[in-house]
Formats: sequence, structure tokens, C-alpha cells
Amino acid sequence: MTPNNARLPKYGRVANPPAMRLMERDKHILETIHAFDGILSFTQIQRMFFTGKSQTEERLKLLYQNRYLNRPDQNRRRHLPEMIYWLDRRGAELIASKQGTPFHKFGWRQEPRWFQVEHDLAVNDFRITLRETLQQNPLITMESWIPESEFWAYPDRISYTYNGKSMQRKIIPDGFFTLTYRKMRIRYLLEIDRSTEDNPRFLREKILPGLAYINTKEYEHRFGHRSGRWVVVTTGERRLRNMLQQARRARTEGLFYFTTFDQTQSENLLTAPIWRRADREEKVPLIFLDEI
Repeated sequence: MTPNNARLPKYGRVANPPAMRLMERDKHILETIHAFDGILSFTQIQRMFFTGKSQTEERLKLLYQNRYLNRPDQNRRRHLPEMIYWLDRRGAELIASKQGTPFHKFGWRQEPRWFQVEHDLAVNDFRITLRETLQQNPLITMESWIPESEFWAYPDRISYTYNGKSMQRKIIPDGFFTLTYRKMRIRYLLEIDRSTEDNPRFLREKILPGLAYINTKEYEHRFGHRSGRWVVVTTGERRLRNMLQQARRARTEGLFYFTTFDQTQSENLLTAPIWRRADREEKVPLIFLDEI
């Protein structure tokens, strides 16, 4: 057996990996990767489970070498912003067992969607920030989170009108989550927008179908209610202003909220005025504290 992590290669596995005892934190890491649509970056794992970089590196090496986790080879890594991890078979078997699911019926991401890794990591960043925000606001709780993969597997197709023409579109948000406080429940549909160029199609392809979706029987059947808000996180102020201009054409009122990535910090994601609505000039929070 390889005696210590210092002799492990940066890429590839050794024939005889060092022995390891699976700790509770290791199991939580595996469960969280699976819950986060099957992929987390090194930074995201460190952010949630460790305090130091070297400690994170050593533990992830062991999980990789012992086939609980997988990671990209050197060629793939060259095209990514940082190292990423997903479940290997041994890790998937452990999660399936913990859930009481026969492994042949257990659905898990066996490989990242390479064409949209950066997008998936951006979704994860928002979700992690949301978790941290809720830890600071105990009166607000997250009732559920539905990942994007669920909508890809079972999409809703809706009809809507654009410039007098009937159109159809599959609705696939980047995530759906429900927040509760006191007796109130608010449903949110997430759109992560990483484009840096103005897109005149945002009205036709996102806003109008998004508005129509909330009022459909498909939405009500899926979520039990015809209420919800779209939250859109984009790259910068110019892109945001373009989106607001298009939203005003559709009279979105309080159904679309916009902000930029650099404003989404854990201390202000929900309750600070960092969000823009098409029907208001001033910035607003997603949740007003005086409503709690």
C-alpha cells in the first residue's frame, strides 16, 4: 500500500491506495455531492466541510484513490476553472445503501455535463450561499430544493404568446426552492445567467414563458400552487439593465427579481436590498424582515 498521501500522483490512481477509515464527514461530502446535482468543486467542498486547503486536499485524495469520488484527468482539468469531483461507483453504492435504494435503481451522475460545468458550479455557489444565509436567519427555513436535473428528466412544456404568435417551450429552471417563514411559503425558480452580451431573446425565451408557466395547471400539479417568483442572477449591471428593460415590456411586476453575482453574499442574499424589479426604481430584498 502507498504509505502516505505525499507520494500520491496529482493525476491518476495508484494500484494500491492507502487504507482509509470512512468518517462521518466523508459520508456527508458524498451525500452533498449527490444532492448538488452530482458535482462540486474543490472550493465548494472546502467551503462547506473544511477550514484549510491542505486538509481538504489530503482527504479528497483519499476519497479519490479509494474510488469513492472521481475527478477529471489532466486533459479535462486543463479546460476547467478548478478541480471538480463527482461520485465514483463505490461512493454511489454507499449513498444508495444509506437511502435504502437497490443500486440498480439508484440514479446518480456518473460524469459531469462537460459543456456546462461552469454553469453548474455557479448554480452550486448560489445554493451554498443560500444555505449560509439561512444559517444566519433561523426564522427562515428552506423546505425543499429541486435540482435542474429533475426538470431535464421530467420537463413541463407550456404554450405562450409572443408578438401575437403562439409558441411552445420546455421550462427547465436551474433550480426550484421553497422558503418558509411563520405561516408563509414562497416558491422560487432560479435562473443563472452567465452571458456577458445583451440578449434581446431573453423576453421571448425566458420572461414570457416563465410568466406563463406560473399560471399553468402543469405548474400547479407539480408544486401544489399557482404562485412563485423567478430569481435571476447575472454577470453585471449592463446585462441586468437589459433584462429589466425587457421585463418591463412584459409587465412582470413582482414575479421576476434580478441581481448580479457580485452582490450575492450570504449576509445579504435574502434580506438586503440587492434585487431589482421591473415595476420599481429602488432595489428591494427578496424577503422583507418586517414581514416576519
